[in-house]
Amino acid sequence: MEDEYFSIKEEGRVEIKIQRSTFFGFSFPLIQEPNIILQKIREEHPSATHYCWAYRRLPSQEYFSDGGEPANSAGRPILKALREYNLWDSMVVVVRYFGGIKLGIKGLISAYYLVSKSAIEAGGIIKRIETLEYNITIPYNYFSQLKREIFKNFSSNIEEEFLDKVVLKIKIPVSKREEFENYLLGKEGMGIVRRL
Repeated sequence: MEDEYFSIKEEGRVEIKIQRSTFFGFSFPLIQEPNIILQKIREEHPSATHYCWAYRRLPSQEYFSDGGEPANSAGRPILKALREYNLWDSMVVVVRYFGGIKLGIKGLISAYYLVSKSAIEAGGIIKRIETLEYNITIPYNYFSQLKREIFKNFSSNIEEEFLDKVVLKIKIPVSKREEFENYLLGKEGMGIVRRL
């Protein structure tokens, strides 16, 4: 299915010592903004020497930071690990406490890559479906019929809120967008109000 992609399942954590330096690796599904995740890690490890990271976000964003390490010696190997697992909407942060022994560029690349892969494995990998979210307001008298049709043809991910009208929050696979939009157009006379 074209909407499917792989992501980190849940937060993963590892601690690895390499030549007296201690590395803490963290993997996250990107359900928060990256700067919020980084702030949380910095608060958890306030005396670390380096905070290096990379993330990939759908549809095609990739970012990384070497966090003060030599150029391309930390962030790029972290990004490489995310790419190898083909992970999207995922972030890896590696925190280093310098232990007094310089690892050299090749040593840093190997260390950050190893810690990243271990953090990804600790968080696990899950297959997800890329979706668009719709909020639809409908009159009560059409609620059962529309919910049944939407559930059958488009999505099982439907949340309901009962106010003066029913508000449905629906997540539709991206590949069904045009079909769903046409479905809604065909229901115009029912008093449906929609918002993306």
